[in-house]
Amino acid sequence: MSTASRIILAADELTLDQCLDLASKVGDRVHAIKIHNLYDRAGAIAVQQLRDAGARRVWVDAKLHDIPNTVKLRAKAIAESGADILTVHASGEIEMMMAAVEGGPSEIYAITVLTSLGEEQAHLLFGQPSKAGALYLARLAKLAGVHGVVCSPKEVGILAKRPELQGLKFITPGVRSTGKATDDQKRVDTPAGAIASGATHLVIGRQITQAADPVEALHQIEMEISPTMAEEVKS
Repeated sequence: MSTASRIILAADELTLDQCLDLASKVGDRVHAIKIHNLYDRAGAIAVQQLRDAGARRVWVDAKLHDIPNTVKLRAKAIAESGADILTVHASGEIEMMMAAVEGGPSEIYAITVLTSLGEEQAHLLFGQPSKAGALYLARLAKLAGVHGVVCSPKEVGILAKRPELQGLKFITPGVRSTGKATDDQKRVDTPAGAIASGATHLVIGRQITQAADPVEALHQIEMEISPTMAEEVKS
């Protein structure tokens, strides 16, 4: 697996024109381009235009969390837009995630514990440490038949080693190179650290999108994770 296929570009807080410009420059070098508020503003046209601009895959980060039938209908609409990937909250439980799988695009990723939560907040919300909460939600997601789980770098090491979770992709946001601002992320690690812990894909946004040269910023991250990926191959 190439370094490019491990990186997902989070194109949040960007206009459609800015996203299209990025897609034309790096769309073929990343696994997918993830959009959120852009989809809310522009809808299906954003998905198609990103594809036309060079995106290999488009991830609509809708983070669905509702009753199963509502989720199925929304997932179907997003699939019809041409999106390849859709997110749901694993805390919506098994039936809701199954509805998304049935109605949605080719890949459904389930969000476990948000990376913006600190350990104390996670404990208050789930009644247990973030690692235990993420494991519980990942198990539900696996039973529901989703294709991957979204978890922080602090939990991915545990999830990736669990035999009952084999076959899932482990998608990790909250990834920053050493010395880069963590912004609103609290449970973070470096790209190389997340890969070493078992992440199959890294979600990286502002470090690339806000760089003076996004292409060079992506290249630097690729160089950073390349030695770790080489060790994966050896093992």
